[in-house]
Amino acid sequence: MLLAVVLASALFLCSSASQGCFTYMGIKNIVYLIDNLQKDTSSNCSCSTDAADCLCLPISSGNCSTACFQEGLSQLSNSTVSTRFRLTVNQVKRIVVTLKSNKCGSFACEQPCNQTTTGNTLTFLKTLLESFQNENMRGKV
Repeated sequence: MLLAVVLASALFLCSSASQGCFTYMGIKNIVYLIDNLQKDTSSNCSCSTDAADCLCLPISSGNCSTACFQEGLSQLSNSTVSTRFRLTVNQVKRIVVTLKSNKCGSFACEQPCNQTTTGNTLTFLKTLLESFQNENMRGKV
């Protein structure tokens, strides 16, 4: 599986040069993380009741959530939850940076993280997935 992720990453790097707002690999990576972390109790915890034992990541309710995604992905890549998935998390981090630098839709904003709430790992990843899917749909319209 690791070989497939590395090859997919190489494919993404080659294709991202020609498609500045390419989100397909980001979507695949996030779905992979969600599928594999669903059984992990620390990824499904409640930030309101288990805050001490829960990785609570920033979730912005505004239109400019790139900084929150970058902050959350950094926290996730440094956590013990993601040691097994560090490569995939770092790939998603690089994709977010690329989308931001290429000024792709909602990822183009430059505002700091205006965190209105926190969510567990799965909630954070699902929010990020939704943004990637929205950007993917924008490219097809």
